Order: sequence, then C-alpha cells, then structure tokens
Amino acid sequence: MRFLFILLSFFLLFSCSEYQKVLKSSDVDFKHTQALQYYNNEDYARALQLFEPLLTSFNDRAKSEDIYYYYIYSNFYMQDYISSEYHFNNFILKFPLSEKKEEMSFMLAYCQYLQSPRHTLDQEKTYEALNSLQQFTSDYPGSNRMSQVNELVIDLNKKLQKKDFEIVKLYYQTGKFLSAIYAADEFLNNFPETHYIEELNFIQIKAHYELGKNSIEEKKEQRIKEAIFACDNFLLAFPSGNYNKEIESIYKKLKEMQNGL
Repeated sequence: MRFLFILLSFFLLFSCSEYQKVLKSSDVDFKHTQALQYYNNEDYARALQLFEPLLTSFNDRAKSEDIYYYYIYSNFYMQDYISSEYHFNNFILKFPLSEKKEEMSFMLAYCQYLQSPRHTLDQEKTYEALNSLQQFTSDYPGSNRMSQVNELVIDLNKKLQKKDFEIVKLYYQTGKFLSAIYAADEFLNNFPETHYIEELNFIQIKAHYELGKNSIEEKKEQRIKEAIFACDNFLLAFPSGNYNKEIESIYKKLKEMQNGL
C-alpha cells in the first residue's frame, strides 16, 4: 500500500510538471495538440486553460472556429452554464456560416434549460429557454434534435404549470377567492391541455362558493348564480370526476342559499 501511494504521488507530480511545461510553451501548435489530448481525456479544466490563450493565436478561420468550439465545450462540461450560454451565442454571431451553427443554437437553448430554477423561484430563465427552443424550432424544423427539443419544452411547461397551479392554490388558501378565480382562468387559457384541469376547476368552484357565501347583499345573488353555473359546467365536463360528491354538496348549499334570497 505504501509503495502504491508513493507511485501515485510520483505520477501526479510528474503529470503536474508536464502540464506546466505545456502551459508555458510558446509553441502554439504543440499547445493545441496537447489541449485536444486533455479534452479527449475529459480533463476539461486543463484543456480550458490551454485553449483560452489559443483563441487569438491563429489567423486560420477554420482552426480558430475549431479551438473556440472545444473551448466552449470545456466550459460546458465543467458545468459553467452561464459562460457556456454566452459563448454558444457568441459562436453563432462570430461564425454565422459555420456548419456547427445548428448545434450551437441548440446548445444555447440547452444551457438556458439547465439554468432554469425550481418552480418556486423566478422563472425568467425558463422563459428564455422556451423562447430559444421556439426559435430553434422555427430555424431548424427538420432537425434530428426536434424530439429532444420537444421533451425540453414539455419539461419547462410542466414547471411553469406547477408554479401557476401553486399560485391558484395559495390565493384560495389565503382567502383571496376572486384572485383564485381569475388566476385559474388565466392558467387554463395558457395551458388548456393541462393535467391539472379537473383540480383547478374544483378549486375555482370552491372559490366561487366562498365568494358567493360571503358577499355583500347586492353582489350575493349574482355570485351565487355564477357558482351554480360553474358547478353545472364541472359536472358536465367531468361526469365521473374525482370531486363530484363535493361539487354536488356545494351545489346543494348554493341552491339553498339562492332559495333563501
């Protein structure tokens, strides 16, 4: 075991020494070759350090493009998605005729996707990613990446739906019944095929009921009518729904209130 430890220490020391020689070398072709070797060995930290000074070392446009390509991916594989996003976009601007443009456009959107936070946080990055994915779809409708693009869009939309659903629930739970009704309508306009549709309608009916029950006299009759109408629509839309018993109970209470006016 002691021998193995000494051997490993010697190897690491030698490796560091060799890398320092490459780093200090003024031979840009040698440095380029070594950078690619480190990259192919998945040593992206060292590859990145070597690629960076090479970005402006060659007049050959094809070689400059190639170096920049590996430089960006070194950042990406080190999970520096902020830098990667910037450089994928910059690559598109710098090399607009590149055959890698489609790939760079997808990776730009993918970096934004990877930066999309959990649903409880601000979703600005989620909307950026969706916009970039939509742009990719418009620019490359026949791309073999479309199945992955669609998966990313679905995943991001699920996150937005969850956030908006939690907002509707919070409005109801905190007694902001009118806001809950409007937020549920807005949700259904934005995501008409959501799997939350039945639960959203149920929350909306409960909000209608509470709003009608607690309204001032001049608004009570109209709000009770709206709540009854919502119950009727729910039972028609979900004849075998999970909340039908609760809806029928609410409907009965609403009719009793209506008859008592």
